[in-house]
Amino acid sequence: MAAALGGRPAFAADWYTGAEPAGAQDAWIVSVDTSATVSSQGSQFAGATATAAPAGTLLKSGLRLRADTAIGSYRAGTGLGQQAEAAAMIGYGWVWPEAVLSAFVGLNVRRNEVPGLEASVRNAGGLKAALDVYARPTEGTMVHATGTYASTFNAYYGRVRGGVAVMGGFLGPEVALLGDDYYRQWRIGAHWSGFQLGALQFGLAAGYLHDQARKGGLYTTVDMRAGF
Repeated sequence: MAAALGGRPAFAADWYTGAEPAGAQDAWIVSVDTSATVSSQGSQFAGATATAAPAGTLLKSGLRLRADTAIGSYRAGTGLGQQAEAAAMIGYGWVWPEAVLSAFVGLNVRRNEVPGLEASVRNAGGLKAALDVYARPTEGTMVHATGTYASTFNAYYGRVRGGVAVMGGFLGPEVALLGDDYYRQWRIGAHWSGFQLGALQFGLAAGYLHDQARKGGLYTTVDMRAGF
């Protein structure tokens, strides 16, 4: 994503930190985000993203470089689908006092192993784009939206969240849509994000999800961010 937010890959059970922007004392050049999602339906995904400002800091508008990777699995019928993805992207981040907007475009490679298909292992490379916005309408509120699309297997991901300041973080609702040519899912839940423990920022989310294979279930996401 943008300066202080960092992006995320579109994946069949995706994730996104949307961490609180760094303070003036944290004029990072690179941010590293990691995340893991598990669900009651048997899906498990984890990933990491590094976002860099090669000509300044993440607190100022400018060029952005991003690399991300993700891996995971999901249940479909009696089989297990597996996915892995890596992407390298270039973009620009616009930073204002109350908002951050960033856009990326680049290349990705993706591996899908789909249960029940004769040619179950499929590898592809293509283009990927991402758009993210994080805003603080008031000192005690936040709005965050992110979306990505990759031409490899038409993978997409979108997440929208809002929150109010609670106990050092932001608490509120979230909705998400994600999928590709083989898998589709939507989520609705709650998040508590942007709270700080030492030099790290954390986020938690949980709620209800539904996909075309195993129908309804529950999900939990844990996010972590570090800056340098």
